[in-house]
Amino acid sequence: MEKVSVIVCSTELPEEKFFEGLEENASYIREVVIPFELKVDTGIHTLCLQEELKGKSLTKSELRNELTSRASSENILYLSSSTILEEDFIAELLEERNATSADIVFANPIYSFEGKEEVKNLEQTFGNEKALLSSLAVEDHIPEWGILTTKSVIERGGGFDPFLEDYEFYDFIYRNISWLKLRLSELTYFTQEIKETFIDTAWRSYVLRKMLKNFDWKEDIFPYLSWDEKPEVAKATALTLIGDRLSSYFDFLNASNCYREALLHFHNQETLRRLVDSFKNMGFFDKAREILSPEQGISKDVLERELELVNNLEKAIRELEQAVEEGKVVEALAAATEFAEVYSGAPIYNIFGVINWIKKDMENAYQFFYKAVTMNPLNKDFCFNLTSVARDLGKEKNVEKLYSILLSS
Repeated sequence: MEKVSVIVCSTELPEEKFFEGLEENASYIREVVIPFELKVDTGIHTLCLQEELKGKSLTKSELRNELTSRASSENILYLSSSTILEEDFIAELLEERNATSADIVFANPIYSFEGKEEVKNLEQTFGNEKALLSSLAVEDHIPEWGILTTKSVIERGGGFDPFLEDYEFYDFIYRNISWLKLRLSELTYFTQEIKETFIDTAWRSYVLRKMLKNFDWKEDIFPYLSWDEKPEVAKATALTLIGDRLSSYFDFLNASNCYREALLHFHNQETLRRLVDSFKNMGFFDKAREILSPEQGISKDVLERELELVNNLEKAIRELEQAVEEGKVVEALAAATEFAEVYSGAPIYNIFGVINWIKKDMENAYQFFYKAVTMNPLNKDFCFNLTSVARDLGKEKNVEKLYSILLSS
């Protein structure tokens, strides 16, 4: 009987449901490799690397590489400490792999957050893997956990980039998609509990921009565009699509650069609107007003409406900032929370950060400032606030890395 090494790539202690899932698949597990101390007797051989890793500051990628290297089985199953397996989960993935010779086999995730579950039925990727490039978001098609592969596949693919602190699994997919066979086990499910709502989306932007340099846009990423008939329109469309994806990762700086370049190839009102929205989200209200002009082909009615919106947003932000400066923290928090329902740009995250800093909630302040800088790394106030809190928390290197990946070409 084939067995797997279960690799748990997180440092949080699992809950009882995690161990129950392992026990229901125990006959297919050779060992569990974990980076923390386990005080529960699961009846399954467990390799605890807490003492060996003690004192080491490992990125998530480095941790995944280290744990993988210690596995004694050729078969690898990647889990997090909040992954819950159903009965026969491992058997079904092994059967699917053996029937198809796939390099990576995955299942449909059921995402659980605060008692609510969302079932995500994924589409089959097998035989059409390179089409994932066109999505610009491989994470929408393959879960990170509940993944069955082999040590040979990981070794052939060069392992996981140790520079990355997140999104390293999807970077591996992008780098090796030309030969990887990715198979969905269509009738298999697992539950992934969402414990942490803060996602450092800058890593997603970084990996995406790296991928775009390594593949031919015409042949690999956007083959459906009319490159031969309308090359300028095709280039503008591709850049706009990339800008939209970067915007979904809150990287409005690089998104705005894409929109601007797109407009140079083919001027159109839709891309122009997206550029204006990027500047608004960055808090660059002056830049948004500069673009909103009759010379851009904007109708008078639209121009007046957009300018009024930009002015109102800026006015509301200034009033919130003034309220905070005057010490009206409770009032400012209530107003900012309500305002965030209609505008969630970088300035509003910065305001939330300042409020949490005043309340001496440094961890939350750090996360809000981090998000503000992700959205606009060019704002000196956002930079100062994040750097100051990071210094108090000993996270200066995290901030340095954030700037390096956002400002990389």
